[in-house]
Amino acid sequence: MKLSIKEGKAKKIHIYIDEEYRATVDSDYWYSEKYRNYKEINEEELTELLNAVSFRRAYNKGLDFLSRRPYGTKELVKKLCEKGYEKEFAEKACDRLLELGLLNDEEYARILANDLLDRKNYSIKRIKQELAFRGINREIIENTVDLLDNDPVSRIIILIKKKYINKISDEKGRKRTVNALLRLGYSYSDIKSALNSVSDFEDEYYD
Repeated sequence: MKLSIKEGKAKKIHIYIDEEYRATVDSDYWYSEKYRNYKEINEEELTELLNAVSFRRAYNKGLDFLSRRPYGTKELVKKLCEKGYEKEFAEKACDRLLELGLLNDEEYARILANDLLDRKNYSIKRIKQELAFRGINREIIENTVDLLDNDPVSRIIILIKKKYINKISDEKGRKRTVNALLRLGYSYSDIKSALNSVSDFEDEYYD
């Protein structure tokens, strides 16, 4: 089979087999590989080439995603698959990114956990759930949350004074405040303790 290429825009190389388009790859990769010198190619070589191109494209897309924000490994694999990359090559691309230190689940978990704690005011319980949902393994999750401030009552008091202090003066407002804090993952007992510190809170409001 005849192998030929055409140079495209943005440093793209379009690959043709017997004048039929088969794939596109970046020129940096193409000119560093052995295939740049091929004029003829057999079926085994073609399969190898197309697999290599699929891996390279998934790797480049993974780099593109990581340039925008941090990702965990499983989350990035899922993202690549959603964009149409085969799972095999998405996983191989992420393995390579891990090897190079460009993908780091521990660092990602630390950044995400701190963001959820400081910006979204999630409880430790809710943070664990979010990290698990993103595919972070249990050991990393536990090691990550162990480093966080875990004084829920104090955090709830600060949150109430910051966002809800004007809403707890009546029964309806207190109920809404409690529900909002429950959604953030805080326990009822911790919420009650915090509210007792800033208002006259009674269980009868929630009977």
